[in-house]
Amino acid sequence: MKSLTAYQEVKQKITEDLVRGRFPMGQALPAEKDFAKELDVSIGTLRKAVDELVADGIVTRRQGKGTYVVEHDLKRLLYYFFHVVRHDVDKKVYPKVELASFLSASANKEESLKLAIKEGSPVWRITNRLYLDGQCVMIDQITLDKMRFKKLTREDFAAREGSIYQLYQMHYGQTVVRTNERLRAALPNKQYAEWLNLTPGSPVLVIRRVALGIQDEPLEWRISTLNTTSHEYFSELVA
Repeated sequence: MKSLTAYQEVKQKITEDLVRGRFPMGQALPAEKDFAKELDVSIGTLRKAVDELVADGIVTRRQGKGTYVVEHDLKRLLYYFFHVVRHDVDKKVYPKVELASFLSASANKEESLKLAIKEGSPVWRITNRLYLDGQCVMIDQITLDKMRFKKLTREDFAAREGSIYQLYQMHYGQTVVRTNERLRAALPNKQYAEWLNLTPGSPVLVIRRVALGIQDEPLEWRISTLNTTSHEYFSELVA
């Protein structure tokens, strides 16, 4: 097995501290000089490790203030994780989210593969309707591993403050730092067509997403069904 370089070892150590909760969300990391001394490395090695954590979306630098653990808020949700806009505008608007169902279930083959759990493991299956401009434009079907979200209830989920990813981070210590998405055209089932105000046989865009945590572990499996009559998928990449 290939050995880790000095900065990779430092990155791993900081990541382990984050997972253990040493540095809570929104908190600053120690000053560079103090942190480098604690880790017994040069400031250059520390900076390289932190650079990678910034690139991974785990921490963020604030000009003149220091480096902070990423904290989910509505601005971060819109910028990184929500990609639906009207055809005629580029500006993203936070949707109104309505809980349609919250069920306890056993993981099917696809869910087990996406969440890296055994088939038949207990999961939560959650369905949300998302509204923009007063219209239901997207349906989210979310699957969560119950072992990660043991105490989650329908009431807590429905009454959450802020985004779903804020709920994961604030109450369960599960921080989504990036996602993998695949897009495909499909036909909605009867219930989804009714919710999206589509006639049978109308095409939709299906977005299949795995949300990943600090150690690249899968935290959430989500299938989104989008009515593209007036809205579309919009992703803005920054070099």
